[in-house]
Amino acid sequence: MRRHMITIGICDDDSEAASRLYDIIEHIMFPVSEWEYRYYQSSEAVIHEIEAGTFHCRLVFMDIMMNKGSGLDTAKYICSHCPETDLIFVTGSSEHVYECYHYHAYAYLLKPVSEQDIQKELLRYLDDILLPDKTLTISFQGTTRRIPVSSILYIESNLRKITVHTEQDDYLCYRKLDEIDEALRADGFLRCHQSYLVSRKKITAYTNSYIDIQDIRIPISSRYQAECKKLLAKDFHHENKSRPLSLGIQQKNYGALICTHGTYLGSMIRFRPEQKIRIGRDGQTSDLIINLPLVSRNHCSILYQCSRMEYEVTDYSNNGTFVNGNKRLLPNETYVLKPGCKICFGDKENIYQLG
Repeated sequence: MRRHMITIGICDDDSEAASRLYDIIEHIMFPVSEWEYRYYQSSEAVIHEIEAGTFHCRLVFMDIMMNKGSGLDTAKYICSHCPETDLIFVTGSSEHVYECYHYHAYAYLLKPVSEQDIQKELLRYLDDILLPDKTLTISFQGTTRRIPVSSILYIESNLRKITVHTEQDDYLCYRKLDEIDEALRADGFLRCHQSYLVSRKKITAYTNSYIDIQDIRIPISSRYQAECKKLLAKDFHHENKSRPLSLGIQQKNYGALICTHGTYLGSMIRFRPEQKIRIGRDGQTSDLIINLPLVSRNHCSILYQCSRMEYEVTDYSNNGTFVNGNKRLLPNETYVLKPGCKICFGDKENIYQLG
């Protein structure tokens, strides 16, 4: 893993617990990344620093139950004012897992936490923010290319011929723009016209009728005008557009499975739109391994349909997949479920919710 400077905050009114957590983080971070540390003994201290413009944490370990102010209120404030900051909740309360997911929580750990638990989540986080640039794969006239997504300015469609305009060159392929839109939406791309998909990070100016990227003017059609106005106003509200968005915000269009009760309490599994994940005990065939006695080797699959905000769940198990307590899904039948539905795999003691 390459060296990378990151500022990590701890917000906990228990100074001894914060000190122990610091020691664990220091031990984990030393060989993998350069880091700075900020300690906040109250929610008010975090908010005061944000208001003063001196808050620069990329990641905050946040307690919930504090004497002065609620960690949940602070998390809400951070989400509103610091879109580049991620949160890992470290708390003695098991009641707020699903609520914390909506505050873009990266992870939820119950006290007392072990060094192993912190190490697992922190290294996973560092891997995610230091991942190599995502690529868009296209093929044209027998040549297949991988184009770094961060280099793309905009994508143009003329019937089924696609032109990918990048900072270095233009590339042709035959694909549907709808497919590329779906693949890149979570990476900061915006559909502004039936024939155009633009990178929001590359936009230099906009009006209600057009977008400028460098010296290129791209039309906004009436169909997409409302969505463009809403998202671009939000983008341009933040003074420093170069700041990276938190992983929670980057993944807001992802599906999620959150364990709210049982062995894996606090685990939050996110998956891309249109990505089918297979759940079971078999590590060779399952994308998500749940190693519990009543979970089958190949238990079920979940597909998140982002455009409809629905989940398609299909059960393949012997012991059943249960929804909202008692309803058992028929094997090999696909059910459409809404976010917030509770789901159990094999037994009813381990409860997950769809995000």
